[in-house]
Amino acid sequence: MNKHSDFETIYRATFNTLSKHVYFKVAKLSDAEDIVQEVYMDYYRYIQAQNKEVENVQAYLIQIANNKLSHYYKDKASLVSIEDDGNIFDQSEDPLQLEHTVLDKATLDQIFSEIMNLSEVDQHIMFGYYRFGLNYRELSEKLDMPESTIKSRAQKIIESLREKFR
Repeated sequence: MNKHSDFETIYRATFNTLSKHVYFKVAKLSDAEDIVQEVYMDYYRYIQAQNKEVENVQAYLIQIANNKLSHYYKDKASLVSIEDDGNIFDQSEDPLQLEHTVLDKATLDQIFSEIMNLSEVDQHIMFGYYRFGLNYRELSEKLDMPESTIKSRAQKIIESLREKFR
C-alpha cells in the first residue's frame, strides 16, 4: 500500500471521532471544519516530509487537534464551556427523524441558514444529533444539560422549522 491510500484509510477510520472531538469544543461548525481540515493537512505533511509512521494515529490526530484548539481559543479569545469527552420531516411519533427523501438544494440552504441563526447550544444540539449521530444521552453528557432538556429543545426547534417550511 502506498502512503496516499494509507492516508485515505486513516482518514475514513478517524474522521467521525475527530470531528466530534473538535466540534464540541468550538462555537461554530465552520470553525470545527477548518480545524479538522488543518489537522489532516498537518498529519499528511508529517508522514510525507518526515517519511515516518505514527503508531497510534487516532491519539496523534487528537493531540494535533488539541494544539489547534489551543491556538483557536487564543486567537478567538473566547472560552466555550462544552467539554469533550415539501414536508421535510417525518410525521411519525418521533418528530426528530428526518425523512430519507432528497431535498432540493435551496431548501437545504434555507434550513441550514435557519439553524445557523439558532443559539449556540441549539446549534450544537441540531448538528450533534443530525450530523454526528449523537443520541440524547450523549448530547446531554457533552453539553452538560439534562437529557429531557436536550429532547425538549430539539423538538421545539423541529416544530419551528416545520412551521417555516410548510
